[in-house]
Amino acid sequence: MRFHSSLPVRNIDRTVAFYSALFGTEPVQVRSDYAKFLPGTPDINLTFHAVEPGADLLTGLHLGFEFADQPALDEAYSRMKAAGWVTEERDRSVCCYANQDKFWITDPSGYRWELYRLVNDADSKFGDTGESTCCKPSQATADHASSSCC
Repeated sequence: MRFHSSLPVRNIDRTVAFYSALFGTEPVQVRSDYAKFLPGTPDINLTFHAVEPGADLLTGLHLGFEFADQPALDEAYSRMKAAGWVTEERDRSVCCYANQDKFWITDPSGYRWELYRLVNDADSKFGDTGESTCCKPSQATADHASSSCC
């Protein structure tokens, strides 16, 4: 079984560039209004379809990839940082009852992705402060997306 999702986007070319950097591979299919990625790792079928200007996007979604090991997360961070797509730098934080090593990226349509590795479970939902900053949009992305946690 493989997870599949299709997201509406404004610009297929910029979307292809972003997700090619994220997955480290090119899409398996590209049309003027469509792109399909089957990266293998993760085992997903992720497609994008162009929408008209002004059409709704789903940028309020909380999207993410959990990495199984530190080297894989480090490689993704280096690749996305070099490509200029990191919108919130790496940190170690407690979010949703988990200690995480994470960073955030935002695609050209405003979809925010949390890329992280679970370090271990935590006793609190949001760390010592009792307040969540783990899933809220940063100032840089606040105009493009809203998010709820977990």
